[in-house]
Amino acid sequence: MQEPPAEDAVEREESSASDLPRAPEFLASLAASFLDHADFAIAYLDADYVCRHADHRFATALNRRPGELIGRCLVTLEHAVARALAKAVAHVAEKRTAAPFDCVLDLGEGERLVLSGCVLPHHSSDGRLAGFLGAFQPVADPARIADFVVRRDPFVTTLLDAAVDGIIVSDRTGVIRSINRACCTMFGYEEAELVGQSMNVLMPSPFARDHDRYIDSYLSSGRAKIIGIGRDTLARRKDGSVFPVHLSVGEARLGSEVTFVGIIRDISERLAAEQRASYLARHDPLTGVLTRTAFLEECEALMAAAGAPGEPKPFALYALDVDQFSDVNEAFGFHVGDAALKALVTRVTEVMPEGTYMCRIAADEFAALARVEGAEHAKALADVLHDRLTASIYADRHWVRLRLSIGAAVQDDAVQTLEDLNAKAKLALQAVQHNGGNGVCFYTPDMAAAATRRMMLTVHLNHAIERGELRLVYQPIVDGDSGRVVAAEALLRWNHHSLGMVSPAEFIPVAEESGLIVPITDWVIATVIGQMVEWDRGGVLPDRVFINISGQQFLRGNLTRRLEELLAPHPELKERLGLEITEQAAVRDLKVAVRTLGDLAGIGIQAAIDDFGSGYSSLSYVQQLPVAKLKIDRAFVIDVPANPKSNALVRAAVGMAHGLGLSTVAEGVETEEQRRFLVSVGCDMLQGYLFGRPMTPEALAAMVRGQQAEAGA
Repeated sequence: MQEPPAEDAVEREESSASDLPRAPEFLASLAASFLDHADFAIAYLDADYVCRHADHRFATALNRRPGELIGRCLVTLEHAVARALAKAVAHVAEKRTAAPFDCVLDLGEGERLVLSGCVLPHHSSDGRLAGFLGAFQPVADPARIADFVVRRDPFVTTLLDAAVDGIIVSDRTGVIRSINRACCTMFGYEEAELVGQSMNVLMPSPFARDHDRYIDSYLSSGRAKIIGIGRDTLARRKDGSVFPVHLSVGEARLGSEVTFVGIIRDISERLAAEQRASYLARHDPLTGVLTRTAFLEECEALMAAAGAPGEPKPFALYALDVDQFSDVNEAFGFHVGDAALKALVTRVTEVMPEGTYMCRIAADEFAALARVEGAEHAKALADVLHDRLTASIYADRHWVRLRLSIGAAVQDDAVQTLEDLNAKAKLALQAVQHNGGNGVCFYTPDMAAAATRRMMLTVHLNHAIERGELRLVYQPIVDGDSGRVVAAEALLRWNHHSLGMVSPAEFIPVAEESGLIVPITDWVIATVIGQMVEWDRGGVLPDRVFINISGQQFLRGNLTRRLEELLAPHPELKERLGLEITEQAAVRDLKVAVRTLGDLAGIGIQAAIDDFGSGYSSLSYVQQLPVAKLKIDRAFVIDVPANPKSNALVRAAVGMAHGLGLSTVAEGVETEEQRRFLVSVGCDMLQGYLFGRPMTPEALAAMVRGQQAEAGA
C-alpha cells in the first residue's frame, strides 16, 4: 500500500482541528462538562461584569458560597481576588484578547494561596463581546508559591535586578530557586545555568563540602547557624577563579517550608584597598622600607624567635644618617633628594645579607638589622656599605655624593632585646657625628659612660646661668710690633657646684647639641657689654673685645637686632665690640653669613674668622665675607719656626689676608721664637700664653693700666 502524498497529509492535519461536531447541543454539553468537572476555579461574568457562574473553588477563594456570588457585580467587591479579576476583565474588554490573572492570598498563620490562570473573552455568534470566562488554578504548595513570588512578581523581580549586590533565593535543601542579574554578572553564569543547581556550584573547595555538611546538619536539626550573620568568605566563578565575598543569609518561612535569601557582595576591591592601606601604614611611601613602628615589631619578633643571644649567627644593627642632607635638597631640589634616598635604599639592599630588615626613621635616617657571622663580618659589611653609599649617585639627571655616618652594634650576651641593640647603635652613631661625621663606628662600653656624662651635663647646664655657675675670663691680644694690649677675647668658663671646673671643649658641644648655646651666648654678650662699660669708665677698655658666636646663634637671623637692643644704652661701644665665628659656621650657609656680617659691619661691629685654616679654607669664600680679621689656628703656629711646612702655610695665610685688606691674629703663641717669626712674616696681632693666660676682668684691667703707666713714663 502506497503512502499518501505529503500534501494530503498536511491537509489532513489542518482539517483535524475542525473535526469536532459544532452543533449547539454538543457545545453546550462540552461547556457544562468543563464548568462542572475541570480541576480549576471557574467563574463566568456577563458583559456587565455580573457573575453568572462560580464554582466552589472560586467562591472559596473569595470566602463565600457560590450562591452568594451569582447575580452580583464581582468587580465591585472589596477583595484581592475581585480586584485582580477587575484588572484582567478590563484588559480583555479593551484588547478583546485573553489576559493573565495572578493573585496571592494570605490565609493567615503563615499560610498562602495563589490563584493563577487567565480570563478569556466570550463572543456571541454575531461577534459581540458577550462575557468573560475565568479559569484559575489554586496553588497551595509552598515551594511553588515561593517560586511564584520571587520569579513572577514584577516588583520583586525589578527590585532584585536593581540591586548592586548579588541575591540568591534557595530552598531548604540549598537548591537555587532564583538569582538576580548582579549575581549572574558576578559569577559569570546565565540565569538558566544556575536555577535548579545546588548552591555549592558557586563555592570553591573545601567550602562546597562544608556547605553539604551544613545542609545535612540543618535538615536533621532544623537550626540554621549562619542566619542573620554576615561574614567574609570565598566564592568561585564559572571560569574557576576564586574571589572574596561578604555573605549574609536571611530565612523566610512560608508555612512549614523555609526559603533562604543570600546577599553576596564582591569585596575584592575593598580587600585590595585594605591591604594597600595596611602596606602604607607599615611602609615608607617614598622608599618602600618599613616604618619605625613596623620595623620594631618585625625585628623584636625575629629576635625573640631566634633564641637567646650568643648563637653562632648574631644580629647586627646599623644606624645610618645622611650628613647635611638638607644641602642636597637646597642645591638640587627635593625631587633629586628623594631620588638619592631611593638609590641609597637600593644600595643598602644590594650590600646587606638576604633577609635584612630596613626602616626609615626620619627624613634622612635609616636603620637595618641583619644576621652576621660575627663582629669582624659586621665591620666588613659596614665598611663596604659606607663605601657604596658615599660613591656618586645619579639621581634624577644629577650626580650627587652623600656624606654618611654609620653607627653599629653587634648582639652579644649583654644584649637581650632590640631596644638594647638600638640604643648601642645610636650611641655609636653619635660618636661618629661628634667626630665630624661621614664615617663608621661600632659601639664600645665607654660610649655609654660618655653618653651618661653628656646627658648629665645637659641637665646641669640648663640651670648654670640661674645658679651663677658661668663666668667670663679674658685673654689679651697684643700688637705684634709693640706688644701692647690692643684687644681681648672673652672666654666662657663653667664652675659646677659639685663637678668642679668643666672644660669648654666638653660643655660647648653639649650646649650646641641641646640648643642651650643660644641663651648662653645671649648671656655672654650681655655680660661682655656690661664689663666693657665698667672698663670704659675706668679708662682701661681695649680697642676691641671679641666674643665667640656659635653657628646656631649666627645663622638664626636675629643677631644684629639683638646686639642693637643690648648696645642701645651704650652706642659708643659698637665700634669697640667684635665677633668671632668659625669657618664651619660661615660656610654652612654662605648667603646668610654674608648678609649677617654685612649687617654687623653696617652698625660698626667688626667680625673675625676664628681658627682659619682648620676647616674649609678657601679664597672663594674669604673674599665674599665682609670680615676684618683672620685668626690663624694654633695648629699652624705651634710648629713654627721649626717646621718649614708650617712656616710656609703661615706666610701664605698672612700674605693672602693682607692681599684682601685683612689684618691677622696668630693664636697659641707660647715662645719668643714663635713671636719673632710671626712678627717677621708680618702678622699684625698675637695671642697666647706668652702674653697672658685667660684672666679675670680685674687682672686684664691691671695689665692695661700697667702698660699705660709704662707708656706715660
